[in-house]
Amino acid sequence: MRDRQASVVAPTVLRSVSDALRAQLEGEGERVHVRAGEWLFRAGEPADRAYLVRSGRLEVVVEQPREVVIRQLKRGAVVGELALLSYGQRSASVRARRDSELAELSRERLETLMRDAPEFGLALVRAMAAQIAANQVPEAVSSRPRTVAVVPLDAGAPAAAVSAELKVALSGYGRADLLGPDPDCDRQAFAERLERAESANRRVLLTGGSADPLEPWTDFCLAEADLVLAVTSGEPARVWRGHAASLRGCELLVLGGAPAPADALIASLGPREVHVMRDERARANGLAQLARRLVGRAIGLVMSGGGARALAHLGVLDELEACGIVVDRLAGASMGAIVSGLAASRASTAEVAEVLQHTLIDSNPSNDYMLPAYSLIRGAKTRRALEWAFGDRRIEEQPKRWFCVSSDLLSRELVVHRTGLMVDAIYPSMAIPGIYPPLPARGDRLLVDGGVIDNLPVEPMARRAEGPVIAVDVSLRDGNVTSTGRPRLEPVKRRFRHIMTGSERPVPRLSETILRTIALGSTDTVAAAMQHADLVISPQVDGVGLLDWKQLPRAREIGRQAARTALESALDELQALA
Repeated sequence: MRDRQASVVAPTVLRSVSDALRAQLEGEGERVHVRAGEWLFRAGEPADRAYLVRSGRLEVVVEQPREVVIRQLKRGAVVGELALLSYGQRSASVRARRDSELAELSRERLETLMRDAPEFGLALVRAMAAQIAANQVPEAVSSRPRTVAVVPLDAGAPAAAVSAELKVALSGYGRADLLGPDPDCDRQAFAERLERAESANRRVLLTGGSADPLEPWTDFCLAEADLVLAVTSGEPARVWRGHAASLRGCELLVLGGAPAPADALIASLGPREVHVMRDERARANGLAQLARRLVGRAIGLVMSGGGARALAHLGVLDELEACGIVVDRLAGASMGAIVSGLAASRASTAEVAEVLQHTLIDSNPSNDYMLPAYSLIRGAKTRRALEWAFGDRRIEEQPKRWFCVSSDLLSRELVVHRTGLMVDAIYPSMAIPGIYPPLPARGDRLLVDGGVIDNLPVEPMARRAEGPVIAVDVSLRDGNVTSTGRPRLEPVKRRFRHIMTGSERPVPRLSETILRTIALGSTDTVAAAMQHADLVISPQVDGVGLLDWKQLPRAREIGRQAARTALESALDELQALA
């Protein structure tokens, strides 16, 4: 399996020069302070100066046609030098990811340093070469974090205990160190301690000493971490309301009996993941899983939509479970969202099969027809079936990381659901346009089936470089219309088709035509997803009708056989990660 680690953290110039020159450079230029979320400069602006990052984190962003973070800049990096030396305009935008301090370098000063200090010029050229290489990558994936800050958001949050437990878990994958607050150190001493630890270890954990973001050590942790783990045992301290931007992109850990975080809190913090760990067992399992994700050993499984053909996903789960493969991350679109959501919230594949049998075969959740003013069916029965299957389960409380996708008809964007009630995420993900009514949602969104834009959402999972990604594709590939029913009624069917369509040749029903249209529209995205997957499993489900739910046993066996064949070449590597 290929390694998806990407060099998107820019190399630092200061680490490549002598101590004497480093001391000189650190005293250079006028100081510039940029708060988290603020722009340092934007693409298209004239380049009149470069900057040396003294503390914090910045990110280089391409804003068009959609926002993509190319790489991150940390302490010791130089930014803006390429356009400055070429007398050009900014080719990309730079935004502070954390509160950052920089030193300005004029064109004249930069040229003088390059002329008078060859080692600086060589280090800068190397950094620029890495920058040019990164810019040629259409969409960079995240680098795995090496320095992780564990910060308490309230006085009762056990950040120190979480750090110690996480260090033990990380130590199984290479040397890890843990740094805590030291009242005798100033910011420069903090930086020197961190540099020594980073040089000697694969990963470094920084334990925030206070729930006050202005406390010097906590402020340093926030500025220097590749990733922040924000820990709370209840409501975060009020002081964080004014410093929420410094936590954006964090992973939020809610421990103990604290309620699930409110939507307003999630919106203000903008976490990339939220974990709710109710008891010691959930905490131990969650931190072990987090360690696997941080080191790139968390196996991911992504399931495509495809109507009843998606029941083949169940057979893939059977085979992975039989081989002892632990899947830490799941995702899906449309019917793939249902199966992956069940797998993320259930202890075994047998339980997943029982729920699918009850909701899809024992009862028909999609026969509440209505006048086709908004859709063919009302969707209320489907909603009730999902509520029976998932109840009030929340995404962030599940033992495995999971997301699903839907499509926003208004913005024409893919929506990734990572928090909230699972029902509220899965229902729009499978709301086939024309069959189900579109679902109005927060933020002036109008949501429909995720397969409209991306029927196999591998890229959102692979982007974080957290481990190998297995894609299971049951998208429509054949051009045949599946015929079901009794053969002796075929003459009657042909006569009926001729009356209704003018032709006796097989024609799919309206619902199947819509599903085929969606599958046709997402063909390109499925092909692109294959580039991000480490292993692709493609069950041959051509003979399963898109709405033929009673073929669950057959589709399950097809999925099992496809997984068995695909795993022949990859099983050893996957088992080594399990």
